[in-house]
Amino acid sequence: MKTYKEFRKSIGFPVKERKVEEVIRSEKPLKEDVVDQLRSVVKKKKEADIKFKSGTSVPIDPESAKTILKTFDTLNSSKKKKMQDNMNKDTKSFLKILDFAFSNAK
Repeated sequence: MKTYKEFRKSIGFPVKERKVEEVIRSEKPLKEDVVDQLRSVVKKKKEADIKFKSGTSVPIDPESAKTILKTFDTLNSSKKKKMQDNMNKDTKSFLKILDFAFSNAK
């Protein structure tokens, strides 16, 4: 017995493939720093996936990226380095930084 999808295909109806979102893990080293990726999102004014050293990625909108960068730019150099290291680590650390940025946004 044919599945519904196979039946539709056999009689000539177009069949749409379903896209499944999943966390992408890559073995490649991080090419671009998270801060650079955030600046790119703000510049393009388009949502994009931010990739981390752990290989995971998370989508972020331009407004959130702008808030994080505004907080990042107000810090001194030692705090910037610490924040940058935490942002590059993984999704969990990045989301903590995102919460921090929104709590300090004026």
